[in-house]
Amino acid sequence: MIKAVFFDLDGTLCDSDTAWSIAQSEMFQLLHEQYPNVSEEALTAAWKAVHQELFKQLNAGKCAMADVRDSRFQCLFKELDLPIDRGMEEVSDFFCSRYLTSLRLYDDVTVLVELGGYHLGIVTNGAHDDHTDSQLSKVRHLGLSQQIQSLTISGEIGVRKPGIEIFQVACERAGVSPKEALFVGDTLKNDIIGANRAGMTSVLIDRKPDALTPKTAGERPDYSISNLHDVLSCL
Repeated sequence: MIKAVFFDLDGTLCDSDTAWSIAQSEMFQLLHEQYPNVSEEALTAAWKAVHQELFKQLNAGKCAMADVRDSRFQCLFKELDLPIDRGMEEVSDFFCSRYLTSLRLYDDVTVLVELGGYHLGIVTNGAHDDHTDSQLSKVRHLGLSQQIQSLTISGEIGVRKPGIEIFQVACERAGVSPKEALFVGDTLKNDIIGANRAGMTSVLIDRKPDALTPKTAGERPDYSISNLHDVLSCL
């Protein structure tokens, strides 16, 4: 019997893609105003290259998400041959703040009210600190702290999804076994594979027009839904 329902955060409970696009667009505009000699093409290429390298290191376990965030603009400014000074810090602060304030919960997150009889938790990859750009800050800003009973973040645990340890910690905090837990996420790689390996009931929330297609047995969710209210039929 399912006793706990866990959710991923970005792309599952909140629209982080749209928030990122807004923050990125406005940050590009601000940076161009401060450094008019930097072309849009150069900025776009450098931004992409920096993130590719930083996430390569992150996925290799050489750094944490907080390190990616904290070094993002230093790497960008070095790539663009711009001075590492207060101007860089202002651009970084603007981006992080704008990203947070642009975040919105999906309308179907109201399902949390209907799941009042279950332990509700969030399991997410990201930073676990008081910085504006952290998963902890996101949860607080979105008002989710009052709606869940547990929050498990990779930056705190030291293991990123799909590592089974982060799912195990979440279950331990809820006082349930993995077989008594259901996990809802929007990615096959991090969410479904991880939940399946941990022995939880896995639910894929697919909000995009092009449906995600599992390529291996490990990527195959127990349930696929397009609206969080459909979680009720998975219990």
